[in-house]
Amino acid sequence: MTRVAPSPDNLVSVDLTAIAANLRALRALLPPKVGVAGVVKADAYGHGMVPVARRLKAAGAETLAVALPGEGVLLRRAGIEGPILVLMGLAPGQAPLAVAHDLSPFLAAWEDFAALSQAAQDAGTQATCHLKVDTGMSRLGVEADQALDLLERAAALPGLKIQGLASHLATSGVPGDPTAQKQAEIFSSLLGEARRRGHALTESSLEASGGVMAPPPAAPEPPGLARLGISLYGGLPAPESQGAAPLKGAMRFTSRLMAVRRVPAGAGVSYGHIWKAPRDTWLGVVAAGYSDGYPRSASNRAQVLIRGQAAPLRGRVCMNAIMVDLTGFAPLPAPGEEVVLLGRSGEREITADQLGEWAGTISYEITCSLGAANRRRHRS
Repeated sequence: MTRVAPSPDNLVSVDLTAIAANLRALRALLPPKVGVAGVVKADAYGHGMVPVARRLKAAGAETLAVALPGEGVLLRRAGIEGPILVLMGLAPGQAPLAVAHDLSPFLAAWEDFAALSQAAQDAGTQATCHLKVDTGMSRLGVEADQALDLLERAAALPGLKIQGLASHLATSGVPGDPTAQKQAEIFSSLLGEARRRGHALTESSLEASGGVMAPPPAAPEPPGLARLGISLYGGLPAPESQGAAPLKGAMRFTSRLMAVRRVPAGAGVSYGHIWKAPRDTWLGVVAAGYSDGYPRSASNRAQVLIRGQAAPLRGRVCMNAIMVDLTGFAPLPAPGEEVVLLGRSGEREITADQLGEWAGTISYEITCSLGAANRRRHRS
């Protein structure tokens, strides 16, 4: 399959300084001695895995986290050192890869621990890993009532060091949420009992961005790591997290006006004519659509910014274009002018959370989609 180059009209700009500032702001919410695992999976949520990882390390992140071992290999090939967690574990046959590149996977099955142990012995080294426990997410992890037995068996394997327990909150970001509290209690109980049995598990982790910004009540067995993802990039894990930390959006997506045209009252706009002009209307045609990662579900709901002024979308998002209402602009924008679809223009800003709300989705999907589909430039 031939891959066509992204449109030269469109650009994703990533502010690495904002990411570093977000790390500092979030660290201020953490208890003393709790380290940070900067999550750079999915190409750093669309922001560029390698440059973001380098900046996070320079800003003091103790650990990095990816979803897949292949992502960890890319970081190693880029010269990035230090611990790298593999959150989604290993597929069959990937244990030697993890050992060769000093990756620390989350594991939840005896067979996976045994395979990693064997790979470490074959390489004449020690491998590190974490025991993933399902405390209520119902996704990955050993059942909580089987976790300690698996821990004892796996810890006895040669060539293996289990650095921590790991779990994931299903409803984090909402203060006082009972589900998060129950999960935290299960996790703390397991961690406490494991430590009483002699397992240090100093790198244990439960809280992601939501748990840091709206933590469950303090547990008697604090974990050693917080896994920070969307919040590093300026997004909110939940609306209730607003204001917990002074976060800055790290991504800006810009395009340009392809054309400016006047349509008469009653004219239908875009596919299906879901919007018709109530009066003679000036429209701008913007050179970005759903093939550029802009959500079609934001049709007739979202806004863009031109010269710091909002222009609402009219009609459906097309594959390569959107139409926006230029009513109220003086002078009228001209073809070639910059259009901001995400980020700041003048005194106004469209955040990834806002665009996600217009599209009926979340900021994570917005930044992943835009970052994957467009030219990207990093600035410090």
